[in-house]
Amino acid sequence: MAAEWWRSYGAFDPEDEQGHYPHSGQVVAHYRRQKGWSQAELARRLGVHARMIYYLEKQQQGLDSLKRRRQLVELLAIPPELLGLDPQRPRLIGSPPWWVQEGYPAFPAGDDGYPLPGAVIKYYRLQQVRRQQSGERSWTQADLAEALGLSELAIRRMENRSDYLDSSRRRRMLSVILGIPPHLLGLDARRPSVPSFPLPPSPISLLLSENSEEPLLVTYQRQQAELYAEFRASRQPELLTRAWRRLTYLKRLLPLIQNELLGNILRLEFNYAQLVADGLADLYGVASALPFVQHCLSIARSWEQARGQSRTPGKSIYRDLLANALIGQAIAHFELGEAEAARHHAEEALERLAETCPSVQRFVLEEAAHILAHLARDEPERKQALVLLDQAGQLLSPASEDDDPYLLAADVGYYHLNRARTLLALDQARQALGELDQASQHTQPLFTTRRLFIVIYRALAHLMLKDYEVATSLAIQAAGEARALNARRALAHLSLLYQRLKASPYGGTPGVARLGWLLDER
Repeated sequence: MAAEWWRSYGAFDPEDEQGHYPHSGQVVAHYRRQKGWSQAELARRLGVHARMIYYLEKQQQGLDSLKRRRQLVELLAIPPELLGLDPQRPRLIGSPPWWVQEGYPAFPAGDDGYPLPGAVIKYYRLQQVRRQQSGERSWTQADLAEALGLSELAIRRMENRSDYLDSSRRRRMLSVILGIPPHLLGLDARRPSVPSFPLPPSPISLLLSENSEEPLLVTYQRQQAELYAEFRASRQPELLTRAWRRLTYLKRLLPLIQNELLGNILRLEFNYAQLVADGLADLYGVASALPFVQHCLSIARSWEQARGQSRTPGKSIYRDLLANALIGQAIAHFELGEAEAARHHAEEALERLAETCPSVQRFVLEEAAHILAHLARDEPERKQALVLLDQAGQLLSPASEDDDPYLLAADVGYYHLNRARTLLALDQARQALGELDQASQHTQPLFTTRRLFIVIYRALAHLMLKDYEVATSLAIQAAGEARALNARRALAHLSLLYQRLKASPYGGTPGVARLGWLLDER
């Protein structure tokens, strides 16, 4: 990865999908080797079994403990910030203690040179305000228990006896939810940005098949369908690398392909590029997908170049590719906030729909309806978005194997999801909830991201209806799923939802605070 702040210390992987800190097990292994110690020697000095050091370095087992991290910093001379600890320890000495000298309250001192964490937590809990009909009040221990997902008894013991606070992750969570300056809890305060998706390595060389292009084409079509299905189910980044390599290979094949097969090869190339673009947008955000979104349009435009060389791939495929590529451009510009470019490409895609295959027509109509509904300037434009959806609905029919050559999966479930989000853009939240029920009913379990967005749009609908508690609960559910899937596109939508909840009358509640923690918001 390209931009990790710790590169000057060593080539460590990120600790988790957030990418804020290096893999703590790798850090320990690196500094242990610098000392010339074996795992057994480190285990002896820590008073643990040697096998534990193996799991500590490989799987980070036992490294959530703040006490253990501090031991390792002292033993191995590890820069504290590499393990997420306050790098300025020890701080100012003398009397009053350093936190008072820095302007914080006179918290009682702990044994580690930092203020007693329970006292810090109680103080900052009482600074949290919850608005009620009867007025405002400070958070109770029950409120904090709700935000953390713990019992009220655990919070009481945490504040009164500093129990359950050896976990560095729990301290980080408390810091974010309660707004505690991290160094008061002995933590590092840096928040580096998440690195972008690395481009795959140069493609490996592949041998051409000795058979004709027809068997090779059939093989690639089958492999492509399998790759789409596998990515939708597992969402593994290495599948995008595999697609990128096949895309590169297909580009090499183009000069060798017979005229009558050229259209099919261009469609294969387009589908691979589309898979990479959609996968990158889902996993790492739309900006990382832009080169492949543009490449899809380049593939579609290559029909004109082929025609100039008397190698025409077929007008129907050309129309499919161009309409598909243009709506892809519109979606990317829309998600990046470039309204006029999104409108232009959506309208151009609609103009290119004549004689395209049914799945492309449905996909373009539904995506254009959603974009144009958001950008509608008057009532006729709002109505036009619904007309486009009606046109897409008229094209729905039991899908045949040949109905989806571009692997768009623009099926009944997708139609109802698009209708719901278009209705939300038109402030028709109650109707949108009915469409989301239909979308959920007709969406297969393998479409994990699609099912996640159904929950996100449900949360948005309830927010618009001022059902804040339901909206927050759904958003928390979706945030947990999005974090588990590392779905950055979904997390971006949830961050906007969180900001609206934060600004609502429900904004000071523990549920919203927990959502902010799950999204890693400040």
